[in-house]
Amino acid sequence: MGVLLFDAYTLGHLLGGILSCSLMQYSNVPVLVNFTIANGLHYMIERTEKSVAPNGRVLETMENHIGDILAFFIGWMIAYILRVDRYITSKSVYFLWFVLVGYILKETLREIYPYEPKLRGAYTVER
Repeated sequence: MGVLLFDAYTLGHLLGGILSCSLMQYSNVPVLVNFTIANGLHYMIERTEKSVAPNGRVLETMENHIGDILAFFIGWMIAYILRVDRYITSKSVYFLWFVLVGYILKETLREIYPYEPKLRGAYTVER
């Protein structure tokens, strides 16, 4: 959430792209399916995010949505080109999936329940 093209959350989007590509590569998901699921899901999350609070406060600009999508895509490309999945071990794979799914749920739930302070809902975050 922000108004600039790149902000404090850009690194998280970059890492999310790296993690999602790497985990699906590790799971032998075909490249086209991997790309479509990872980037498509992230795009849908960005499209459904609330950009303006009921009081008119701008939560996120179109530039920021574009920056988030771009950062996620660049992270995905880094993981794909560098084959980051080679560094995932059978001992860490479940933990990494837990982190990725938890991050996706957190981001989705904060939009579904925008007034919930425990989730840092979209309308509860102060600027």
